[in-house]
Amino acid sequence: MIQDEGLLRERIHQIIHREKLSPRAFAIEIGKEPSNIYSILSGKRGIPKGFLSAVIEAFPQINQEWLMFGEGSMYKGEDTQSSHPSDTRPRLPKSMSGGHLEDFYKGEKRELCQEKPIITQFADYDFTLILKNNRMSPKYDRGDEIAFKKSNPDIIEWGNDYLLDTEDGPKFKKIMDDGEYVKCLSYNKEDYPPFTIPKNLIFGYYRCVGVLRIL
Repeated sequence: MIQDEGLLRERIHQIIHREKLSPRAFAIEIGKEPSNIYSILSGKRGIPKGFLSAVIEAFPQINQEWLMFGEGSMYKGEDTQSSHPSDTRPRLPKSMSGGHLEDFYKGEKRELCQEKPIITQFADYDFTLILKNNRMSPKYDRGDEIAFKKSNPDIIEWGNDYLLDTEDGPKFKKIMDDGEYVKCLSYNKEDYPPFTIPKNLIFGYYRCVGVLRIL
């Protein structure tokens, strides 16, 4: 299974938060230089070989499968039972109105989704949807099934592709930081010019973690 470094960073941030540590204290716990940890957490430096092993050794209570692949719970022994099958993920409906994304993939509107077997080629993800337009061509085509994982809004990796949950519905774009706004870019630049959305009108950021194309 391919590991997405952005998702690995998010899980490392979660460990730091749940363990109530500062990045410096976390660095000391795993025997690394704080300056290196800051670079890794910010995305300026890739996750080096042996880093995850150091985390697992320092925090034996952490579920190794969760840390490496996002599978199961963060801590060993946590109850992961759900009212939905653990081997499926929801495929969102073509039309979504009257709610936010979380209402559909894990809330009261999930019954409107299709339960699809987990796509094992992808990293951990919350849901998929079928792209119904060509705004993101040529990188993504109409009919592609795209998987998304909710991101912490404090650690967005600008310049990557995200599904934004907005008051005007979901927007799948390459996003850039623009102060109090998010700049949204389409890959089909000729037909779809860029636009901005105020950050306070975005209810969730969902990172693209996989694409399935039927040739």
